[in-house]
Amino acid sequence: MWTYGLQLWGNAKETNVNKIQTVQNKILRLITNTPLYVSNCTLHTDLNIKIVHAEAVTFYKSFHSRLPYHPNPLVSNLASRTIPGNPTRRLKKVGVKIY
Repeated sequence: MWTYGLQLWGNAKETNVNKIQTVQNKILRLITNTPLYVSNCTLHTDLNIKIVHAEAVTFYKSFHSRLPYHPNPLVSNLASRTIPGNPTRRLKKVGVKIY
């Protein structure tokens, strides 16, 4: 259930992702009754469960590989790294003195 909208978490701060990872670690320990001296890495490996960051990368790649072929043009434009019709340019520095 926590993977809903996971492909859009690219802008999420690392601390928010870490909170979800912490909850996942605690729940896995409760389910398996694992002692604290067993590392989280070992726990995930033994249960064959990806960490949150690895799962996010998988969802992100899958989502963005399907975008260009979506029938809705608004959705297919999301695959672009720039805003359509808006050329990439550097913003002017206003009021900044360079010494």
